[in-house]
Amino acid sequence: MAVVHGRFDEAFDHVAAEFAAVLDADGGAGSAFAVFRDGRPVVELHGGHRDPDGEQPMTADTLMPVFSGTKGVVSTAIALLVERGAIDPDARVAEYWPEFAAAGKQDVLVRHVLSHAAGLPYPERRITPEQSLDNPGMAALLARQSPLWPVGERVAYHALTFGWLAAELVRRTDGREIAHFVRDEITTALGVDVWLGLPSSQWHRTGRCWRSPDYRVANRLDTAESRAHTEKVYGNPPSLVGDGTPWNTEGWWTGGVPGGGAMATAGGMAGVYAALVSGNLVSPSTLDRVHREESRGEDPGTGRPLVFGLGFEVQDPLGTYGPEPVAFGHSGAGGSLHGCWPHRGVAFSYVPCMMRPEEDDGRAQRLLTALHTCLG
Repeated sequence: MAVVHGRFDEAFDHVAAEFAAVLDADGGAGSAFAVFRDGRPVVELHGGHRDPDGEQPMTADTLMPVFSGTKGVVSTAIALLVERGAIDPDARVAEYWPEFAAAGKQDVLVRHVLSHAAGLPYPERRITPEQSLDNPGMAALLARQSPLWPVGERVAYHALTFGWLAAELVRRTDGREIAHFVRDEITTALGVDVWLGLPSSQWHRTGRCWRSPDYRVANRLDTAESRAHTEKVYGNPPSLVGDGTPWNTEGWWTGGVPGGGAMATAGGMAGVYAALVSGNLVSPSTLDRVHREESRGEDPGTGRPLVFGLGFEVQDPLGTYGPEPVAFGHSGAGGSLHGCWPHRGVAFSYVPCMMRPEEDDGRAQRLLTALHTCLG
């Protein structure tokens, strides 16, 4: 049995046992799981090693790539601006960002952009990794681009473009770049270990993510058309497709790409959602608004069922967020999962080093099922 480190309240011993089983199944690859209830940490577990060579132990303060879990952090920034009246989800994007009206997008609403229904799932021209770090530049490129289909007609995962679009909304309405907003209003204000743009002083705490031998980007459709779409979404610029691991590089850590570049501890990510559900960040009405369903459908590339609120994933037909029917958050590539059960006052985050294909990965669901059982 794997050695589990950390702490947990006595009522959650079943969660600790399940976490040990998950570690065992990953053969020593590290992971961490954190849970808050009513704003208080009740589970803080970690174990295994945080590097492929097995030389560095996973610790409570190991900063991990959270991939698209980043979108939940950016969506929290949006929620703050909705709370303050700076952003109206039902307003036209062009009211805040006039250039966005180009190419037939004059009637696109903010909620379309935030719920992956704006028809801009990938840049139409080739993008270099260096260009992807220029948030205003990427936003300007997307502002000139035509939607792939009538806006609001269908949902398609905007893997990277969501981040650039949302970051520009923050910049246009608040004046700060998204990394500065997150640092000021989330990392510092909440005291959470979540970074969008990691300073070199924190690099020594980073963990690595590596693919299992059978890792692949999900593709339930497996058609030539769906594969081509997926390649454009995840391969421009190259991220999950190919053999590289850009998320394990200093350029990734410092770049802070708003669609997937955050670095965080499990406790830090759970802390963000704990602040949301406890009322420390936004009012109950804003909380209800941001996780109200805005779009639902099947992704044209992966075939995955999608349900979105204002940037957040909402509980879907796959039960991504465990047994609780009312849940939201955001998942990340390879198995990480971050979110909350607002009616239970529960927030959680799971970060693994071993990246597994979604179709065969039940690790987070095992932990959430155990958690739900402990809550009674």
